[in-house]
Amino acid sequence: MRLQGRVAIITGGASGIGQETVRRFAREGAKTVIADLMMEKASELAEHLRFQGHEAIAIRTDVTSLDEARTLARFAMDAYGQIDILANIAGGSAGPVIRTKHSLFADSTRERWDEMIGLNLYGALNCTRAVINHMIQRHSGAVVNVASTAGMIGMQKAAVYSAAKGGVIAFTKALAKEVGEYGINVNCVSPGIVGSARVRQMREDMVQQWLEGIPLGRLATPEEVADVIVFLSSDEASYVTGENVTVAGGLVLGPKGY
Repeated sequence: MRLQGRVAIITGGASGIGQETVRRFAREGAKTVIADLMMEKASELAEHLRFQGHEAIAIRTDVTSLDEARTLARFAMDAYGQIDILANIAGGSAGPVIRTKHSLFADSTRERWDEMIGLNLYGALNCTRAVINHMIQRHSGAVVNVASTAGMIGMQKAAVYSAAKGGVIAFTKALAKEVGEYGINVNCVSPGIVGSARVRQMREDMVQQWLEGIPLGRLATPEEVADVIVFLSSDEASYVTGENVTVAGGLVLGPKGY
């Protein structure tokens, strides 16, 4: 097992990519700390994993708060005595933290900006700040941030979301330079369009339009993104740092026929 005995914090771990990452971390031997606003789902997942013989705990965490991020880190330390992996997966352009709707930037509001940047950029900053000194002291650790292809090529009606995810990519690269001498790897994963429950509920013509721009001709699964996160958290990626790994089926390669 690639992560035997390691302690992993997974934000946004109750659903989607986060949930699949938690499951895969557990199967690879990690002790998992599931951080999410959806405490009921997070607790159910932790209980299910413990029933299977894994070590898992859950804590309600709002990653937009630095205080709550620090509480999360203390919770993990009190339970397991160390933090080896941080997977910053909490984010998105809709959900319990995001109350405003997609719109053109010309129609956007400061409230939308604050929600987008708070969840998608400050969330990663807060949680990383809460654990990084511990990793520096131990001269060991892996941080994996989840950004988006929106942060690479931009997404219509999601200019601020794109800006926040672009910030996550830049943060990843800068932090990798700062902490590499301490044996800490910092990488990023940028999914394209993932076939989540929310996406599957969207209009068929909209999904079809997306598919036409993906050379592999299908949406990603949460499991496929989680597999890359596990790889970047393992010793197999011990000489990989500062990278942004795109998991998008070729979405960022440009238009057909070019």
